[in-house]
Amino acid sequence: MKDKSQKQKILFICQNFWPENFRSTDVVNNLVNSGYQVEVLTSNPNYPEGKIYNNYSWYNFKSEVYKKKFLIHRVPTIPRGKSNYLLIFFNYLAFIIFGTIFGLIKLKNKKFNYILVFASSPIFQVYIGFIIKFFRKIKLITWVQDLWPENLIALNIIKNKILINLINYFTNQIYRFNDILIAQSKSFQNILIKRSNKKVFYIPNYAEIFNKKVFKKKINKKFTIVYGGNIGKAQKLLTILKSAKKLKETDMVDIKIFGDGIEFTKLKIFKKENNIKHVNFYGKVSKDKILKEYKNSDALFLSLAKDKFLNYTIPAKLQTYFSIGKPIIASAGGEAKKIILSSGSGYCSPPENEFLLHKNIIKLINLNKKTIKKLGKNSEKYYKQNFSNKIITKMFKKILI
Repeated sequence: MKDKSQKQKILFICQNFWPENFRSTDVVNNLVNSGYQVEVLTSNPNYPEGKIYNNYSWYNFKSEVYKKKFLIHRVPTIPRGKSNYLLIFFNYLAFIIFGTIFGLIKLKNKKFNYILVFASSPIFQVYIGFIIKFFRKIKLITWVQDLWPENLIALNIIKNKILINLINYFTNQIYRFNDILIAQSKSFQNILIKRSNKKVFYIPNYAEIFNKKVFKKKINKKFTIVYGGNIGKAQKLLTILKSAKKLKETDMVDIKIFGDGIEFTKLKIFKKENNIKHVNFYGKVSKDKILKEYKNSDALFLSLAKDKFLNYTIPAKLQTYFSIGKPIIASAGGEAKKIILSSGSGYCSPPENEFLLHKNIIKLINLNKKTIKKLGKNSEKYYKQNFSNKIITKMFKKILI
Protein backbone atom coordinates (compact mmCIF):
# COMPACT_ATOMS: atom_id res chain seq x y z
CA MET A 1 0.00 0.00 0.00
CA LYS A 2 1.38 3.41 -1.02
CA ASP A 3 2.22 5.85 1.77
CA LYS A 4 -0.36 8.68 1.86
CA SER A 5 2.47 11.19 2.31
CA GLN A 6 3.51 10.53 -1.30
CA LYS A 7 0.37 12.35 -2.46
CA GLN A 8 0.61 15.36 -0.15
CA LYS A 9 2.17 18.60 -1.34
CA ILE A 10 3.14 21.27 1.20
CA LEU A 11 3.91 24.97 0.79
CA PHE A 12 6.36 25.67 3.61
CA ILE A 13 6.58 29.34 4.68
CA CYS A 14 9.31 30.75 6.90
CA GLN A 15 11.39 33.91 6.91
CA ASN A 16 14.75 32.22 7.53
CA PHE A 17 16.02 29.23 5.59
CA TRP A 18 19.18 27.70 4.10
CA PRO A 19 21.95 28.88 3.69
CA GLU A 20 21.09 30.54 7.03
CA ASN A 21 21.54 28.10 9.89
CA PHE A 22 17.94 27.62 11.05
CA ARG A 23 16.00 24.52 12.06
CA SER A 24 13.49 25.21 9.28
CA THR A 25 15.87 23.61 6.77
CA ASP A 26 16.00 20.39 8.80
CA VAL A 27 12.18 20.35 9.06
CA VAL A 28 11.79 20.47 5.27
CA ASN A 29 14.54 17.88 4.72
CA ASN A 30 12.80 15.50 7.12
CA LEU A 31 9.40 16.02 5.47
CA VAL A 32 10.88 15.42 2.01
CA ASN A 33 12.76 12.33 3.24
CA SER A 34 9.42 11.08 4.62
CA GLY A 35 7.77 11.25 1.19
CA TYR A 36 6.10 14.67 1.21
CA GLN A 37 6.49 17.03 -1.73
CA VAL A 38 7.55 20.43 -0.35
CA GLU A 39 8.20 23.87 -1.81
CA VAL A 40 9.58 26.71 0.34
CA LEU A 41 8.65 30.41 0.31
CA THR A 42 11.30 32.47 2.09
CA SER A 43 13.44 35.62 2.07
CA ASN A 44 16.97 36.17 0.80
CA PRO A 45 19.56 35.10 3.40
CA ASN A 46 20.90 37.90 5.62
CA TYR A 47 21.04 36.49 9.19
CA PRO A 48 22.98 37.00 11.47
CA GLU A 49 25.37 39.35 9.65
CA GLY A 50 22.52 41.70 8.72
CA LYS A 51 23.55 41.96 5.08
CA ILE A 52 22.52 39.94 2.06
CA TYR A 53 24.74 36.90 1.47
CA ASN A 54 27.06 36.67 -1.52
CA ASN A 55 25.39 35.36 -4.70
CA TYR A 56 22.05 36.84 -3.60
CA SER A 57 20.59 40.36 -3.79
CA TRP A 58 17.87 42.20 -1.85
CA TYR A 59 15.66 42.37 -4.99
CA ASN A 60 16.14 38.69 -5.90
CA PHE A 61 12.86 36.86 -6.51
CA LYS A 62 14.19 33.81 -8.33
CA SER A 63 13.64 30.19 -7.40
CA GLU A 64 16.41 27.69 -6.75
CA VAL A 65 16.65 23.95 -6.23
CA TYR A 66 18.03 22.70 -2.92
CA LYS A 67 20.32 19.69 -3.50
CA LYS A 68 18.01 18.34 -6.23
CA LYS A 69 15.36 17.77 -3.56
CA PHE A 70 12.91 20.71 -3.49
CA LEU A 71 12.27 24.23 -4.75
CA ILE A 72 13.01 27.38 -2.74
CA HIS A 73 11.15 30.52 -3.84
CA ARG A 74 12.90 33.74 -2.73
CA VAL A 75 11.17 37.10 -2.28
CA PRO A 76 12.75 40.62 -2.19
CA THR A 77 14.27 41.31 1.23
CA ILE A 78 15.25 44.39 3.21
CA PRO A 79 18.40 43.30 5.13
CA ARG A 80 17.99 43.44 8.91
CA GLY A 81 21.29 45.14 9.73
CA LYS A 82 23.03 44.30 12.97
CA SER A 83 21.43 45.28 16.31
CA ASN A 84 19.22 47.82 14.54
CA TYR A 85 15.59 47.38 15.68
CA LEU A 86 14.22 49.75 13.00
CA LEU A 87 15.86 47.76 10.20
CA ILE A 88 14.75 44.50 11.82
CA PHE A 89 11.14 45.83 11.85
CA PHE A 90 11.33 46.68 8.12
CA ASN A 91 12.96 43.30 7.46
CA TYR A 92 9.94 41.57 9.05
CA LEU A 93 7.43 43.85 7.33
CA ALA A 94 9.07 43.41 3.92
CA PHE A 95 8.81 39.62 4.18
CA ILE A 96 5.08 39.82 4.94
CA ILE A 97 4.41 42.23 2.05
CA PHE A 98 6.69 40.66 -0.57
CA GLY A 99 5.96 37.13 0.63
CA THR A 100 2.24 37.69 0.09
CA ILE A 101 2.55 39.42 -3.30
CA PHE A 102 5.18 37.13 -4.79
CA GLY A 103 3.65 34.08 -3.14
CA LEU A 104 0.33 34.69 -4.87
CA ILE A 105 1.93 35.50 -8.22
CA LYS A 106 4.72 32.90 -8.35
CA LEU A 107 2.65 30.03 -7.00
CA LYS A 108 -0.65 30.76 -8.74
CA ASN A 109 -0.44 27.68 -11.00
CA LYS A 110 0.83 25.32 -8.31
CA LYS A 111 -1.40 23.00 -6.30
CA PHE A 112 -0.83 22.37 -2.58
CA ASN A 113 -2.70 20.30 0.01
CA TYR A 114 -1.36 22.27 2.97
CA ILE A 115 0.37 25.51 3.87
CA LEU A 116 2.74 24.94 6.80
CA VAL A 117 4.13 28.08 8.46
CA PHE A 118 7.20 27.57 10.63
CA ALA A 119 6.40 30.41 13.03
CA SER A 120 9.53 31.47 14.80
CA SER A 121 9.49 35.21 15.51
CA PRO A 122 7.73 37.18 14.18
CA ILE A 123 4.33 35.44 14.37
CA PHE A 124 2.97 37.90 11.79
CA GLN A 125 4.55 35.95 8.94
CA VAL A 126 1.47 33.71 9.29
CA TYR A 127 -0.43 36.48 7.44
CA ILE A 128 1.28 35.32 4.23
CA GLY A 129 -0.13 31.84 4.75
CA PHE A 130 -3.57 33.17 5.64
CA ILE A 131 -3.88 35.34 2.51
CA ILE A 132 -2.70 32.50 0.25
CA LYS A 133 -5.14 30.19 2.07
CA PHE A 134 -7.97 32.71 1.53
CA PHE A 135 -7.43 33.00 -2.22
CA ARG A 136 -6.37 29.41 -2.90
CA LYS A 137 -8.62 27.53 -0.42
CA ILE A 138 -5.74 25.52 1.08
CA LYS A 139 -5.58 24.25 4.67
CA LEU A 140 -3.33 26.40 6.89
CA ILE A 141 -1.20 24.89 9.66
CA THR A 142 1.14 26.90 11.89
CA TRP A 143 3.92 25.33 13.93
CA VAL A 144 4.32 27.84 16.78
CA GLN A 145 7.95 28.23 17.87
CA ASP A 146 7.70 31.44 19.92
CA LEU A 147 4.83 32.88 21.96
CA TRP A 148 3.84 36.45 21.08
CA PRO A 149 3.69 38.97 22.72
CA GLU A 150 5.22 37.03 25.65
CA ASN A 151 8.51 36.65 23.77
CA LEU A 152 8.74 40.42 23.23
CA ILE A 153 8.03 41.12 26.91
CA ALA A 154 10.58 38.53 28.07
CA LEU A 155 13.33 40.13 25.98
CA ASN A 156 12.37 43.70 26.94
CA ILE A 157 11.80 44.59 23.29
CA ILE A 158 8.41 46.21 23.94
CA LYS A 159 7.24 47.68 27.25
CA ASN A 160 4.26 49.79 26.17
CA LYS A 161 1.10 48.11 27.54
CA ILE A 162 -1.17 49.46 24.80
CA LEU A 163 1.12 48.09 22.10
CA ILE A 164 1.45 44.77 23.93
CA ASN A 165 -2.34 44.43 24.16
CA LEU A 166 -2.66 45.27 20.47
CA ILE A 167 -0.10 42.62 19.51
CA ASN A 168 -1.85 40.14 21.79
CA TYR A 169 -5.18 40.80 20.03
CA PHE A 170 -3.74 40.34 16.54
CA THR A 171 -1.78 37.25 17.62
CA ASN A 172 -4.96 35.59 18.88
CA GLN A 173 -6.64 36.43 15.57
CA ILE A 174 -3.72 34.86 13.72
CA TYR A 175 -4.10 31.64 15.71
CA ARG A 176 -7.79 31.54 14.73
CA PHE A 177 -6.98 31.94 11.03
CA ASN A 178 -5.49 28.44 11.10
CA ASP A 179 -7.14 25.11 10.50
CA ILE A 180 -4.63 23.43 12.83
CA LEU A 181 -2.00 24.67 15.29
CA ILE A 182 1.13 22.77 16.29
CA ALA A 183 2.88 23.53 19.59
CA GLN A 184 6.60 22.82 20.00
CA SER A 185 6.17 22.05 23.73
CA LYS A 186 3.37 20.79 25.96
CA SER A 187 3.34 24.12 27.82
CA PHE A 188 2.79 25.87 24.48
CA GLN A 189 0.00 23.43 23.72
CA ASN A 190 -1.88 24.34 26.92
CA ILE A 191 -1.55 28.07 26.20
CA LEU A 192 -2.60 27.77 22.55
CA ILE A 193 -5.68 25.74 23.46
CA LYS A 194 -6.80 28.62 25.71
CA ARG A 195 -5.97 31.31 23.13
CA SER A 196 -7.57 29.71 20.08
CA ASN A 197 -10.60 27.66 19.14
CA LYS A 198 -8.57 25.26 17.00
CA LYS A 199 -7.12 21.79 17.31
CA VAL A 200 -3.66 22.05 18.86
CA PHE A 201 -1.16 19.19 18.47
CA TYR A 202 2.13 18.81 20.31
CA ILE A 203 5.12 18.08 18.06
CA PRO A 204 8.65 18.78 19.33
CA ASN A 205 11.33 20.07 16.96
CA TYR A 206 13.52 17.77 14.91
CA ALA A 207 17.15 17.41 15.87
CA GLU A 208 19.59 19.08 13.51
CA ILE A 209 20.61 16.98 10.50
CA PHE A 210 24.34 16.44 10.07
CA ASN A 211 26.37 14.72 7.37
CA LYS A 212 27.26 11.22 8.48
CA LYS A 213 30.98 11.59 9.07
CA VAL A 214 33.34 9.64 11.27
CA PHE A 215 35.63 11.88 13.31
CA LYS A 216 38.77 10.82 15.04
CA LYS A 217 38.16 11.21 18.77
CA LYS A 218 40.25 13.97 20.27
CA ILE A 219 41.54 13.48 23.80
CA ASN A 220 40.95 16.71 25.72
CA LYS A 221 43.50 17.86 28.28
CA LYS A 222 40.69 19.73 30.03
CA PHE A 223 37.01 18.88 30.57
CA THR A 224 35.42 20.51 27.50
CA ILE A 225 31.95 22.06 27.56
CA VAL A 226 30.52 23.22 24.20
CA TYR A 227 27.69 25.58 23.29
CA GLY A 228 26.60 25.94 19.67
CA GLY A 229 23.85 28.21 18.37
CA ASN A 230 22.35 31.66 18.48
CA ILE A 231 23.92 34.20 20.84
CA GLY A 232 20.91 36.38 21.64
CA LYS A 233 19.03 37.81 24.58
CA ALA A 234 16.90 34.69 25.03
CA GLN A 235 19.98 32.47 25.50
CA LYS A 236 21.47 34.67 28.25
CA LEU A 237 24.99 33.28 27.82
CA LEU A 238 26.23 35.94 30.22
CA THR A 239 25.29 33.43 32.94
CA ILE A 240 28.02 30.98 31.94
CA LEU A 241 30.59 33.78 31.67
CA LYS A 242 29.75 34.90 35.22
CA SER A 243 30.06 31.28 36.37
CA ALA A 244 33.39 30.88 34.58
CA LYS A 245 34.63 34.01 36.37
CA LYS A 246 34.30 32.05 39.63
CA LEU A 247 36.39 29.14 38.36
CA LYS A 248 39.94 28.87 39.65
CA GLU A 249 43.02 28.85 37.42
CA THR A 250 43.59 25.24 38.45
CA ASP A 251 40.08 24.07 37.42
CA MET A 252 40.62 21.85 34.40
CA VAL A 253 37.72 23.07 32.27
CA ASP A 254 37.48 24.63 28.80
CA ILE A 255 34.19 26.26 27.71
CA LYS A 256 33.80 26.73 23.94
CA ILE A 257 31.07 28.95 22.48
CA PHE A 258 30.23 28.68 18.77
CA GLY A 259 27.78 30.90 16.92
CA ASP A 260 26.82 34.51 16.41
CA GLY A 261 24.00 36.87 17.28
CA ILE A 262 22.97 40.20 18.76
CA GLU A 263 24.80 39.62 22.09
CA PHE A 264 28.07 38.32 20.62
CA THR A 265 30.08 41.56 20.89
CA LYS A 266 28.72 42.33 24.36
CA LEU A 267 29.86 38.92 25.67
CA LYS A 268 33.32 39.25 24.14
CA ILE A 269 33.74 42.64 25.84
CA PHE A 270 32.59 41.15 29.19
CA LYS A 271 35.14 38.32 28.84
CA LYS A 272 37.95 40.77 28.13
CA GLU A 273 37.04 43.24 30.89
CA ASN A 274 36.79 40.45 33.46
CA ASN A 275 39.86 38.54 32.24
CA ILE A 276 37.90 35.28 31.97
CA LYS A 277 40.28 32.47 31.04
CA HIS A 278 38.01 29.43 30.81
CA VAL A 279 35.69 30.67 28.00
CA ASN A 280 36.57 31.08 24.32
CA PHE A 281 34.45 32.33 21.41
CA TYR A 282 34.80 30.87 17.91
CA GLY A 283 32.04 32.64 15.96
CA LYS A 284 29.96 31.10 13.23
CA VAL A 285 31.30 27.78 11.92
CA SER A 286 30.20 25.12 9.43
CA LYS A 287 27.88 22.26 10.38
CA ASP A 288 30.72 19.77 9.94
CA LYS A 289 32.89 21.80 12.32
CA ILE A 290 30.22 22.10 15.03
CA LEU A 291 29.44 18.38 14.77
CA LYS A 292 33.11 17.62 15.30
CA GLU A 293 33.16 19.91 18.35
CA TYR A 294 30.00 18.29 19.75
CA LYS A 295 31.47 14.82 19.28
CA ASN A 296 34.78 15.80 20.90
CA SER A 297 33.16 17.55 23.86
CA ASP A 298 32.72 16.12 27.34
CA ALA A 299 29.38 17.92 27.88
CA LEU A 300 27.02 20.27 26.02
CA PHE A 301 25.64 23.53 27.42
CA LEU A 302 22.15 25.01 27.16
CA SER A 303 20.96 28.33 28.55
CA LEU A 304 17.78 30.43 28.74
CA ALA A 305 16.96 33.81 30.24
CA LYS A 306 14.92 34.04 33.43
CA ASP A 307 11.36 34.28 32.13
CA LYS A 308 8.54 31.78 32.55
CA PHE A 309 7.34 32.14 28.95
CA LEU A 310 10.81 31.60 27.48
CA ASN A 311 11.13 28.54 29.69
CA TYR A 312 7.87 27.15 28.30
CA THR A 313 9.85 26.39 25.14
CA ILE A 314 11.91 23.33 24.40
CA PRO A 315 15.03 24.93 22.87
CA ALA A 316 15.57 23.15 19.53
CA LYS A 317 19.23 22.56 20.33
CA LEU A 318 18.20 20.26 23.21
CA GLN A 319 16.99 17.64 20.72
CA THR A 320 20.29 17.97 18.84
CA TYR A 321 22.30 17.64 22.05
CA PHE A 322 20.42 14.47 23.00
CA SER A 323 21.00 13.00 19.52
CA ILE A 324 24.77 13.49 19.98
CA GLY A 325 24.64 11.41 23.17
CA LYS A 326 26.54 13.69 25.53
CA PRO A 327 25.91 14.84 29.13
CA ILE A 328 23.94 18.08 29.36
CA ILE A 329 24.66 21.00 31.66
CA ALA A 330 22.04 23.73 31.60
CA SER A 331 20.92 27.02 33.07
CA ALA A 332 17.19 26.85 32.43
CA GLY A 333 13.76 26.21 33.92
CA GLY A 334 10.39 24.94 32.77
CA GLU A 335 10.25 22.38 29.96
CA ALA A 336 14.03 22.11 29.46
CA LYS A 337 14.63 21.49 33.16
CA LYS A 338 11.91 18.80 33.33
CA ILE A 339 13.35 16.97 30.33
CA ILE A 340 16.99 17.11 31.46
CA LEU A 341 16.21 15.92 34.98
CA SER A 342 13.70 13.22 33.96
CA SER A 343 16.09 11.88 31.30
CA GLY A 344 18.97 11.62 33.79
CA SER A 345 21.21 13.26 31.19
CA GLY A 346 22.93 15.86 33.34
CA TYR A 347 22.53 18.88 35.61
CA CYS A 348 20.23 21.88 35.36
CA SER A 349 20.42 25.02 37.52
CA PRO A 350 17.80 27.81 37.54
CA PRO A 351 18.10 30.40 34.74
CA GLU A 352 20.56 33.27 35.32
CA ASN A 353 21.86 31.69 38.54
CA GLU A 354 25.63 31.75 38.01
CA PHE A 355 26.30 30.45 41.55
CA LEU A 356 24.45 27.15 41.11
CA LEU A 357 25.71 26.80 37.54
CA HIS A 358 29.27 27.15 38.85
CA LYS A 359 28.56 24.43 41.44
CA ASN A 360 27.19 22.13 38.72
CA ILE A 361 30.23 22.72 36.50
CA ILE A 362 32.52 21.72 39.38
CA LYS A 363 30.31 18.71 40.15
CA LEU A 364 30.36 17.60 36.51
CA ILE A 365 34.13 17.90 35.97
CA ASN A 366 34.74 15.85 39.12
CA LEU A 367 32.62 12.90 37.99
CA ASN A 368 34.40 9.69 37.02
CA LYS A 369 34.46 8.52 33.40
CA LYS A 370 31.91 5.77 33.99
CA THR A 371 29.30 8.23 35.32
CA ILE A 372 29.99 10.70 32.47
CA LYS A 373 29.46 7.89 29.97
CA LYS A 374 26.18 6.90 31.67
CA LEU A 375 24.84 10.48 31.42
CA GLY A 376 25.66 10.47 27.70
CA LYS A 377 23.91 7.14 27.19
CA ASN A 378 20.85 8.50 29.00
CA SER A 379 20.80 11.44 26.57
CA GLU A 380 20.89 9.15 23.55
CA LYS A 381 18.25 6.83 25.00
CA TYR A 382 15.87 9.74 25.70
CA TYR A 383 16.37 11.00 22.15
CA LYS A 384 15.49 7.63 20.64
CA GLN A 385 12.40 7.29 22.81
CA ASN A 386 11.04 10.84 22.47
CA PHE A 387 12.71 12.99 19.79
CA SER A 388 13.91 10.74 16.98
CA ASN A 389 13.05 11.82 13.44
CA LYS A 390 10.88 8.71 12.98
CA ILE A 391 8.78 9.55 16.05
CA ILE A 392 8.30 13.20 15.01
CA THR A 393 7.46 12.25 11.41
CA LYS A 394 4.81 9.82 12.72
CA MET A 395 3.28 12.74 14.62
CA PHE A 396 3.18 14.78 11.41
CA LYS A 397 1.58 11.93 9.46
CA LYS A 398 -1.37 11.98 11.88
CA ILE A 399 -2.01 15.59 10.85
CA LEU A 400 -0.92 15.71 7.21
CA ILE A 401 -3.33 13.05 5.87
